[in-house]
Amino acid sequence: MKLQSVIKQKLFINSRKTLSFAVLLGSILLSFATNAAWFSATGQAAILNGDKTAARHQATEEAIKQALLFAGASVRSVQQMTNGLLMDDHIEIRSSGEVNTLELIDEVYSDGYVTVSIRADIFSQESQCSAADYTKRLATTYFPIRYGAQAADGQIHDLGAAAAHKLQETFSQISTGLSLSEVEPYTLNWHSTNQNIQAARLAQKTDVQYVLAITIDDISVERQQANAFKFWDGGSAVRNFAYTLTLLNGASGEELLKKQYRVSEAWEFDMTKQIDVNSDQFWRSRYGRAVLESLQKATIDLEEYAVCEPTMGRILAVSNNQLQINLGKNQNVKAGDQLTLFSLKQIRDNFGQEYKQFILHPTTLVVTQVFAETATVTSRDRSLLGNIQPNDYVARQ
Repeated sequence: MKLQSVIKQKLFINSRKTLSFAVLLGSILLSFATNAAWFSATGQAAILNGDKTAARHQATEEAIKQALLFAGASVRSVQQMTNGLLMDDHIEIRSSGEVNTLELIDEVYSDGYVTVSIRADIFSQESQCSAADYTKRLATTYFPIRYGAQAADGQIHDLGAAAAHKLQETFSQISTGLSLSEVEPYTLNWHSTNQNIQAARLAQKTDVQYVLAITIDDISVERQQANAFKFWDGGSAVRNFAYTLTLLNGASGEELLKKQYRVSEAWEFDMTKQIDVNSDQFWRSRYGRAVLESLQKATIDLEEYAVCEPTMGRILAVSNNQLQINLGKNQNVKAGDQLTLFSLKQIRDNFGQEYKQFILHPTTLVVTQVFAETATVTSRDRSLLGNIQPNDYVARQ
């Protein structure tokens, strides 16, 4: 599409973000057309410890993400940079968007910051499934550290709690279809055999569709001693951050997705120094930024998996042939939306193994009133809604 054919309408957006970069400033200049648009985006990052290459990479990544996410696409990866140039013009994004061209326009260094400008021709597409219209809610707990002794180097025993809150921030900043609405202030042993029971209880308590079970498997440090007689100096060090993520169905406790993530990055702190994992200094360090980038990747993977999965809600009350459900405006529910009604039944086989069975109701529901977190629904054909009870379910498919 030629630039001359683009409608000359401009919208400026300023944002301040702290994802995997220090404090970032960004602005987007948009020109809209019917199916495609040119997006000019600017990202800014602080230059830490004189590392201009890392700062340039972060600023460019921020600019690309701003343009793509505002256009309705979820970034899976951004191109590699060599000597300040984007060497690969391919960006892999979710199927809701397509990039025709991407150009690095400018980079400016001033007052300890680098500012990078890019231009992208983004071809945004309509949602491919009605379930993508609704925001799906998740809950998690503080991430347990599987081997607590590994946290002794730096005294980062609270990393599991801090990382859980950073993941919640990441969802709010880059996810369009998922919301990590609850982070419970305790840890659970997700390696136990009753993982499904724990998940169902957590989902009921927090009123969500999905539960995230995340366990930190490895935060060990590999140190190369600078002097064998001065072990407290630490020398150069690399620290791991590996975790297992499991997505669970909140209604049944069923395991839906399981992935492992691992990064290793320079650990810039002395062995004897106690690190505040809630501090800006920690999250601006190379290790902290690597952890954030890994959490961003997990967020994108989860959204890619769940975007077209049915959005499930729970029935709160039944009265006068009307049902109150726990989905509302905050989940993008609208009057006139049609939902499927079903219940959950517990069955047991001959060996004592329990299973959960979903039983569909033949009547289609329609939304008649919408509130912030709830909505009123009734049968589309005005038929009686018999045998429906609170804690039965509805779904947007």
